[in-house]
Order: sequence, then C-alpha cells, then structure tokens
Amino acid sequence: MESAILIKNGRVINPTDASGKATSNVANNQSLDIRIRDGKITEMESDLKRRDNESVVDAQGCWVMPGFVDMHTHLRDLGQADREDISTGTKAAAAGGYTTVVAMANTDPPTDCAEILDRVIKRIHERAIVEVLPVAAVTKGLKGVELTNMVEMSDMGAIAFSDDGMPISNLDVLRRAFEYARLHGRPIISHPEDKDLSHGGSMNEGCQSTCLGMKGIPSASEAACVAREIEVLRYTGGRLHFAHTSAKASIDLIRQAKAQGLNVTADATPHHLVLSDADMTPYDTSFKMNPPLRSQKDVEAIEQALAEGVIDAIATDHAPHSKLDKSKPFDHAPFGIIGLETAFSLCFEKLVLSGKMPPNKFLALITTHPAKILGIPAPQISVGSRANIAIVDPEMRWNFEIGESFSKSKNSPFTGRSLKGKNLVTIFNGKIVYLDKERAAKRVQEVCASST
Repeated sequence: MESAILIKNGRVINPTDASGKATSNVANNQSLDIRIRDGKITEMESDLKRRDNESVVDAQGCWVMPGFVDMHTHLRDLGQADREDISTGTKAAAAGGYTTVVAMANTDPPTDCAEILDRVIKRIHERAIVEVLPVAAVTKGLKGVELTNMVEMSDMGAIAFSDDGMPISNLDVLRRAFEYARLHGRPIISHPEDKDLSHGGSMNEGCQSTCLGMKGIPSASEAACVAREIEVLRYTGGRLHFAHTSAKASIDLIRQAKAQGLNVTADATPHHLVLSDADMTPYDTSFKMNPPLRSQKDVEAIEQALAEGVIDAIATDHAPHSKLDKSKPFDHAPFGIIGLETAFSLCFEKLVLSGKMPPNKFLALITTHPAKILGIPAPQISVGSRANIAIVDPEMRWNFEIGESFSKSKNSPFTGRSLKGKNLVTIFNGKIVYLDKERAAKRVQEVCASST
C-alpha cells in the first residue's frame, strides 16, 4: 500500500495530559488536513492540495485521533492458535482503532525465557499488522516460585513483566521481581487476586451469585492482593501496575498509595466500566471473566476513579477462547471475553456521550496514559509524529455482530449491541491497515485496506 496519504476535512482530536492541557502543539478540535509520507505526518494545514501518487481519505464529519494503545491483550500465539493468533488478533485491534497492543506472557509455553521470547518477537514481525509489544513472565512457568531472567529479556525488548492470570503469592519472589525490573525501568503488571479467597468461584460474590446458586468470588480477593503488593512496593521501590481493577475496595487502596507518593498505576476494562453482575444473562459464559463483573457500586467507583485519575488507563483484556471451551457449563468454562473491536465505542458512550468526560481526556485513557506507563512515546497528531491514526465517526450508530469480528473467537457479551461511535479507518506507520468497507469505502480514493 502506498505510503503517501492525504487526510481531508477531519477534526483533529489530541489527548490531554494530567493537567488537562493538549499533549501537542496542534490545537484540539480543529479542522485540518493531514499529509502523510514515509510513515510520518509531514504537514497539517487547512485545505492542503492533493499531490500525484497520493491517496486521499475523506474524513468529513470524523475525528482524526492518535491510534489507540491497549496495554493488556492476549494474542494466544504461541500454542493456542485455535483461540487467536497474532494475525487475527492484530486485525481485530486495527478494526478497533488500536495501533499498539501489549501481548501478555501466558502463551503456551509461557514467554518465560529468551528462546520463547525470541520466537514470539519473530512471529510478531512476520504476522502483525500493528505494533505488538511483548510482555515476559515474572516467574518460570508462571508458577510464582523462580524468577525468570528479567534482565536478559528486558534487553531483548520485553516491555513489562507479568504472570497475568496468576498472582505472585510469594511476596519474597515479588520483592526480588521489583528489584530486577527496576534495573531497566520496567513495570510489574499485577493480576491482583488471592487464589485462596477466589478458589472455585465463577462470578462476583453477592446477591446475584446467591440467586443463581453459583459460588462467588469476593471483591476482597482482589483488594487483599492489592494491599499486600502495595506494601512490598513501598519497601522495595519500583513500578507496580494493577491490571483490570474491578472493586471499589481496590480503588480506595490505590488512591491512598498514590497520595502517599508510591509509583502505582492501574487500568480498568470496558466491560467492568459498563456492566455489573446484574446485567448478566444467567449461565451465559460470554459474561464470565476474571475478575468477574462486580456490583453497581463497584462500576460507579471505576467511573469516578477514571475521572479523578486514580485509574490511569482503559485496557481491553482481550481474552479469546474457543467455542468448544465456552460451550461448557458456566462453572467449568474458562474466564475471558474478546474486546478490541468494541472497546472504544463502549467507553465513548459511557464517558463522553454521557457528558462525564470531554473527548480529549477520554482519549488520553487509551493513548498517552498507557504509553506513559509502558515508557513508550506518547501518541499524538502533530507534524513529525509517527502516522498512527484512528479515524472515527462519533455520530455513527452501528451494531456489533460477532460473525463480522476479525477475532477467531466469538466470546463477547456485546454481540448484537447497538453502539455509537465507529472507527472507520486505521493507519499504522503511514499505511492503511483497516478500512470499514461497508461504511467507509467511498471515503478512500485509490487505496484498499490490507486487513480486509
């Protein structure tokens, strides 16, 4: 695909920083044309003229934004290709407007040594259509006992360390992990769960689980883990990030730790932001995830924490599973749902269309904030920046149909849901990697999307 693109008539939306200011020198909410050459933005002016050999994207009525960053994705490569692989996972990411995704380490075998990490990196280079940053395991085999060679894997390009899916219960192991990760400035991404408290549970412990006769997972399972890991961090120093924060009690602890100056960050998922356990279809495994959907009180606490900056980012926790696995009885089916293609619209409706947050602040939750946590350049629309761009129609109403998903897996509680705000075009390194042919084909001249 040609690397010369002219985006016409779009409204540039750049994210804000923590102080509420724009992160680039380009005025926000301003209609500008954007010229892209050789993977970078080279010009931004009103009424730029088309040049020879230049593809044109008509972004009339659309927002032109930095490509999104998802800091928690399960691409399943290696060893779980029946669920997802790097090719299908990154196509789903591009469809959702994501140009950077972070691949977690619970592959098969786990990404816990230089040899496996090298295989993952090679596969990324061969198959990914957007940027994929690999996470390496904290402990060998994700068993929480023996540390991996964190220094070696940092040098190879591991962006962070996590045993996601398994908490590190041995706090001495966690202490050493902080010390080694600190040598390269890498964060430890925590899966906060006390397995003794959550053992055998399938959904949130509360009225709903009682009514359905299901063993519940108490919110204390998450909060207890958050509390003890904060105390280890207080002693060792380092960087601690809590993934998929779901409980008010956890949020209160994170708020307190931040107030005390500890280097703690957190994310929340779209599904924990928009759904509570009361929204579950009984025994439908599309609603089974870990942590589980919590109470409405917890949902409201997540929304408030995102507004206050206590929770720093929104991450999908895209977790594909095979149809066979998700067809099992609820208490035996695996945890996890897909989320890359619905994340923007769900959160846009919940936070922006509701009037709770301006677009620029919301955009920071899926761009600059996760980038800062990961230590990568802040995405922005400005001259000289990488041309990683999502073009979204904020007024478009659409239905998410699971059969049209790019993911191999179909485990989503949002199938058939009417949503507002649709990503139409995704550009990565100056090339169109996603085009919504049904809704946006006429917007693009002399170019077709490689992902479709």
